[in-house]
Amino acid sequence: MRLRVVTYNVGNGLATPRRLVELLRKVEADLVALQELATDQAGVLATDLLDIYPQQVLLPAGFAGKGVLSRYPLLQSEQLALYPDRPDLRTTLDVEGQLIQVLVAHPPPPRMSRGRLRFDAPARAQLESLATLALERPPAILLGDFNLTWRDPMYAHLQAAGLQDAFAVAGSGRGWTLPLRLGHSTRVKHRLQRLPLRPFMRVDYIWTTADLVATEAWLGEDAGSDHLPLVATLRLDLTAHE
Repeated sequence: MRLRVVTYNVGNGLATPRRLVELLRKVEADLVALQELATDQAGVLATDLLDIYPQQVLLPAGFAGKGVLSRYPLLQSEQLALYPDRPDLRTTLDVEGQLIQVLVAHPPPPRMSRGRLRFDAPARAQLESLATLALERPPAILLGDFNLTWRDPMYAHLQAAGLQDAFAVAGSGRGWTLPLRLGHSTRVKHRLQRLPLRPFMRVDYIWTTADLVATEAWLGEDAGSDHLPLVATLRLDLTAHE
């Protein structure tokens, strides 16, 4: 079984609904995870992509918004209150009888502490809990905007716990996803948010348990957000835990 998945921080409205629909049709993923989903984006996705994604969980809430679009049935969807006012999303994907746990995450960015950027204690606990949840019920995919780079100690923690970074396994190049332009969180005039920038970090990830092996990973096209989408093809290997 092969599964194409995409994660995309849609920038709380920066990715215009029209461009977002065009991008997702072009990618032809089986599963789409969205972060920073705004109301106008969710409204268009719910109607304009219903033909290819009949299974949808859309929870628009600006920076806290999440969404999942799927070609396959979605079971037992729930929000996880792992960080105040920033719920993550968990659902179960049913691919022809094979159940796959899907966790869509978006922890807050690190804060300056003692001269360096660090996750606060609740954010560290959130990330640790997400890793635990994924590993407790494999096969599992943990994906989203993690607001961390490979240099952050939490990246090493996720790897040491047993999760695999799909882009590190199967991608090529640096895979930088941010910043493509200024986001809504910066205090600038709207017209400046559309000016293109050169990304210099990767903060968007598709993590998998050992039984889902990445065979390809690449960056998708710009649809107007401050992030680029990340795409991966995964192969199910049920012998990984034998």
